Amino acid sequence: MFAESGFGYAPHPEITPNTQLALELGELARGEGLHGVYHEAVMQAMWEQEQNVADPDVIRRISIDVGLDAEAVDEAIASRRFRPVVQESTREAHAMGINAVPAFVLQEKYLLMGAQPHDVFEQVIAQLESAPPPDDPDDTE
Repeated sequence: MFAESGFGYAPHPEITPNTQLALELGELARGEGLHGVYHEAVMQAMWEQEQNVADPDVIRRISIDVGLDAEAVDEAIASRRFRPVVQESTREAHAMGINAVPAFVLQEKYLLMGAQPHDVFEQVIAQLESAPPPDDPDDTE
């Protein structure tokens, strides 16, 4: 599916990284308006470049390369101050039944977990588009 979508696929053959620290620095990036570029850089490093994104030196370099302040990155790594945010997000995901990545929640109705072919997304989107709009409890007309 990677190749069909035009993406490279070369994860490290011997490492399944614990992405906790990468997720924590993602919260730092989110606060700086750099989450999208950070996320893309981490995904490319992990899935296309055989890099171990669990390694603090690797994730530090990626973070700085996308524009995060080096001192802020070092502080976030040392203090792990974003750990509670990531842990709470994980608890919320588990409460919704999410136990795999990637996971996609579409209009709070459909949950797609794991890598899915494009036609699965197209089918779900078509169902959402054809469904009647939900009743608006605030609509008094």
